[in-house]
Amino acid sequence: MEATNPAFRAINQNVLANAPCSIGILVDRGLSGTTRLSANQVAHHIVVLFFGGPDDREALSYAWRMSDHPAINLTVMRFIPGDDAIESTIEPNREPNDPRILTVVTDNDREKQLDEDYVNEFRARTANDESIIYAERVVNNGEETVAAIRSVDTINDLFIVGRGQGMISPLTAGLTDWSECPELGAIGDLLASSDFAAAVSVLVVQQYVGMGHMDGVGTPDSPSHENENYGNFSVQMNRRQQQPPRGPVSFNS
Repeated sequence: MEATNPAFRAINQNVLANAPCSIGILVDRGLSGTTRLSANQVAHHIVVLFFGGPDDREALSYAWRMSDHPAINLTVMRFIPGDDAIESTIEPNREPNDPRILTVVTDNDREKQLDEDYVNEFRARTANDESIIYAERVVNNGEETVAAIRSVDTINDLFIVGRGQGMISPLTAGLTDWSECPELGAIGDLLASSDFAAAVSVLVVQQYVGMGHMDGVGTPDSPSHENENYGNFSVQMNRRQQQPPRGPVSFNS
């Protein structure tokens, strides 16, 4: 990340802005050395950091599909606002009496409900899967969020996070002030920074929210892209193949 050609960043930014599908940006710190996994190989350990919103739901959907492989161990860490977290629903440069604030509040409530519904489904359907761990961390601000992320077990090979476009959260407050690569989002930029965990790769996911997008996210065994709850990342995959992948996982495909 320290010696990245500026042209690469420009390409990433243009793809994020214009591609008619969900996007994943991989900061590769060794995953390409293990192109494919067979069932008897040492497991990869993947962590999803879930704060909420469309990108995070898409990230969880993609990680859930990856967890079908027997050599994948998945941990989902969901961050919950504590009692001291200050929830901001007013966007910068808006007056308190701006009528658009009502829309912002309504959208936030809707997103929270979508998060809750999907996480509940994920937990119900993976409750008996010993390779999947779900945990919650209560934090109040960006500083506590960083401390919680740093406490994650160093055995992990890959972090999967949502870019968090358009989301305002007290749990990431202040982190964007230090971002060197805003196209990775506040959390993705933190994980990719040189002073974090240099041995862990990072996958940053942005959900496609263009015309006709779906609000739900997919599950690994959704039958086809016509299912109204099928996630956008999974929709793009199923346009090329009607069934979710079973067998070796390619991390750099």
